[in-house]
Amino acid sequence: MRIKRLLTGAAIVVVGGAAAVFAILQSVDFNSYKDLVAQQVKAATGRDLVLAGDVKVALSLIPHLEIDQVSFRNADWGSEPQMLKLEKLEADVALIPLLSSQIQIKQVRLVGAEILLETNKDGLGNWVMGEPSSGGSSAPLPQISQVAIENGKLRWHNGVTGKTRTFAVDKLTMAPSDAVGNLAIAIDGKVDTMPISLKGITGTLANFTQGPLPINATGQIAGGDLAIKGEVADPATLKGINLELTLAGKAASDLGALFEAKLPPLGAYQLRTKLGNPDGSFVFDGLSGKLGSTDFTGRIEIDPAKTPTVINASLASSHLDLADLGVKPDEKKATAPGDGKVFSAEPWDLTPLQAVDGQFHLNVQRAILGSTTLDNLVGEGTLESGALKVTTLTAGLGDGTLGLAANVNGAVTPATVEARLRANNVDGAPLLDAMGMGGAVTAGRLNLEAAVQGPGSSLRALMAGWNGGLHLEMGAGAINNDFARLMFADLFQLVTFGGTANAAKVNCMVTDFATVDGIAGAKTLVLDTPGVTVVGSGDVNLRDETLHLHFDSSSKQTNLANLAVPINVGGTLAKPAVSPDALGAVGNTADFAARTANSATFGALASLTGVGAGTSPGENPCVSAAAAGAKQSAAPSAGDKIINGLSTTGEGIGQGAQELGEDALDAGKKAGDAAGQAIDDLGKSLFGN
Repeated sequence: MRIKRLLTGAAIVVVGGAAAVFAILQSVDFNSYKDLVAQQVKAATGRDLVLAGDVKVALSLIPHLEIDQVSFRNADWGSEPQMLKLEKLEADVALIPLLSSQIQIKQVRLVGAEILLETNKDGLGNWVMGEPSSGGSSAPLPQISQVAIENGKLRWHNGVTGKTRTFAVDKLTMAPSDAVGNLAIAIDGKVDTMPISLKGITGTLANFTQGPLPINATGQIAGGDLAIKGEVADPATLKGINLELTLAGKAASDLGALFEAKLPPLGAYQLRTKLGNPDGSFVFDGLSGKLGSTDFTGRIEIDPAKTPTVINASLASSHLDLADLGVKPDEKKATAPGDGKVFSAEPWDLTPLQAVDGQFHLNVQRAILGSTTLDNLVGEGTLESGALKVTTLTAGLGDGTLGLAANVNGAVTPATVEARLRANNVDGAPLLDAMGMGGAVTAGRLNLEAAVQGPGSSLRALMAGWNGGLHLEMGAGAINNDFARLMFADLFQLVTFGGTANAAKVNCMVTDFATVDGIAGAKTLVLDTPGVTVVGSGDVNLRDETLHLHFDSSSKQTNLANLAVPINVGGTLAKPAVSPDALGAVGNTADFAARTANSATFGALASLTGVGAGTSPGENPCVSAAAAGAKQSAAPSAGDKIINGLSTTGEGIGQGAQELGEDALDAGKKAGDAAGQAIDDLGKSLFGN
């Protein structure tokens, strides 16, 4: 009986206590406490909390409170007055702790929240609270166990760069995961238009402001699987970042939204890196991954605090295929501008070069450019104030080597371009393929030196203002019969003698051109086939794309000697016109050497008739004949100055070009539709569309 009485008494006390609490809650006007709550918040944070709506209470064992129109003031330096605005705030309050004047909130639910997170120009976040205001109570804020956000919007404004990103929060929850107070976090939403979801464990609420903040989360972003592990030593200033990141997905092009860029269609990818910021810049160290069949390793450093943003990259790859990056050279087809010209007038926009400064180093064991394969590609350069300098770019092509140096200044109007390309003893086929000439000319080995300086506003402007030169030495090869017919007209039967049904056999070829302000003329143009030796002269006006070329020939076949007549090539690059030179036809081979000595630029050429096939530039008979007949000078020639004079200022090119005067560049191989497309493709391959 005694125990029964005790239990009965305890029940009466509990019920009575609960009834008393309910009675108190029913009698309390919670709206009268709004000012007190606001004072408590300001005492703890130094900022104003505004509770504009009425407080509504639903009584139960866990009372439920609601209030509309809530706002929280931003930092004094903030870009907007409010850091937080809510349509509705809901809270579930623990009943028993209220008996001892403790406020424990089981759950806070924020509906229609607009949250602004931003940094100032020094990188300080607005979530770092100021000093508490004087005169307020120092009572602690309520203890919050769980936070949920629904249909919210979080905006991130970078005060250093001035850029703003929007994170639409479909749902976010934070709840204790252990007795220490570490939080389990789950997020679903969109960054701009890109879906993102994350789940994981992070630190306590205190860790978010005082650090260090541990992070261990997995999820998806832009369709890829994301994992983050590590910590941020000082989350208030985003300093002391030490995170390991892994990301993998089926389409790397989906990541373009993350960087506010539209990427071409890209395939599956894998990425692993360590992210740190030891001196304020973001360093992606130990970077490794794959994109399609392309692999890469290296280090990228980004400093967004500087204007423009500084990006330094050092990357290496054992296999790089441009197709994996959305670049497919073999699919590039030149389209006619539609105005009767060959060179496109489509403007080149080089102003993006002003958006970034930095340095790059590249080392690739095997690079695939369409049907062309380069070995041991090494490049380095700088980008500063809109000026791109490719100080060196070298690669192996077959048994030969390629080298490129270039300066592109996108900060001036019009932009300027200067570049030099050298190819030594390379397989002719892949280089000519890369230049767009693969369908017209094939070669075993060749040497090529090209220098260009001019305006970079469009391909047409560059060609019209070209100062520079081109020198090509080709060994044994072939010319497509259609191309030979277009180029040589009445000489076609001689040129193709000894060839096949599809191509004319070439023993050797040498071309040496220079250009001044878009007026181009041939210094040397020699073509030797089993049937004929052809020597060319003349010029091309690249400003209006008109041709002024002359070809002399000497037949090696007695029964075809009457076909070896001089020809003139006029018209335009788009529509060349080929006709026999009636005045120059008299005498044919009898005075060939005498006539070519006067019309060509390199002296007596009698030794060319009957020259043999060459298998490489080193034993190229056309080169030997041209060198033997040329007048030697102790001083460097104008052509030498053009080829060797490309410096950061371009003085060598300019000086050599002026000395050449109106002798300047063309290339016989560029006459006609196929030739014009070759020039167009070469320009696109070097400088883009």
